[in-house]
Amino acid sequence: MSDTVPPSHLNSENASVDLGLSKLRLLFRLVLFVCYTVAMLLWFGAERLIGSKNYGRIPHAYHRGLCRIFGLKVNCHGELFEGGAALYVANHISYVDIFVMGGVLPGFFIAKSEVAGWPVLGWLARCQNTLFFERKGGRAAEQIKVMQQHLHAGKSLILYPEGTSTAGEAVLPFKSSLFKAAELAEHQDHDDITVQAVTIAYTSYRGQPMQQAQRDLYAWYGDMPFASHFAKMLSAKGCEVELHFHKPVKVSEFENRKALAAHCQQQVASGLLKATT
Repeated sequence: MSDTVPPSHLNSENASVDLGLSKLRLLFRLVLFVCYTVAMLLWFGAERLIGSKNYGRIPHAYHRGLCRIFGLKVNCHGELFEGGAALYVANHISYVDIFVMGGVLPGFFIAKSEVAGWPVLGWLARCQNTLFFERKGGRAAEQIKVMQQHLHAGKSLILYPEGTSTAGEAVLPFKSSLFKAAELAEHQDHDDITVQAVTIAYTSYRGQPMQQAQRDLYAWYGDMPFASHFAKMLSAKGCEVELHFHKPVKVSEFENRKALAAHCQQQVASGLLKATT
């Protein structure tokens, strides 16, 4: 009589072990996330209180730390433009994009006004001086003016022109309306505003190319509830994320902002296709 354990029993035992490890990983990362966030906020507040000029670097350090806590390995390709104020435009897959890009890009995020009311993320976004814009057309001129003021002051902006997040397999058309700030800033100041397209791609999970099931551990789109998705992301073993910095362009190189938006969308879409195939 054989003592060999049937494969079904082995699979069941392995599944139980994996589940147990996932729960431990979730608990560990959640505790670390809370402690790290509190510590960084205290540091940020202290630096502002004493009038230090270094407090602006703290959000970048915070995001890099979160990537390590969440098991995100960020690989950068191409050359990031840092020669002055710029408008960085990227595809949008998840709230995780903020952690990945926030640790690399030197700019202020632009987010829809609803984000300000989100639990955890809204609070963190406000601490990082995120610009919250309403989708209603009545305030469009005022919001574009705020973007202009930031560009005039030499502050770069990070924009997701798709207007929503996606599953990470394709890039939606870029809305040209938010490119208007760079277009107007160029005309008013007679300075040529730089726009750089950036592709973000979630590419590898546990050393293997991602399938959509694995990508959905990080991609947050449609009607996915935040709390359960955040818990699954914390439980995951970690993934590799690619950032591709495309060739910067000048606003004056294009006939209008629609042409500029289309060009940037094509750059990002090409980068995503290359990264995921």
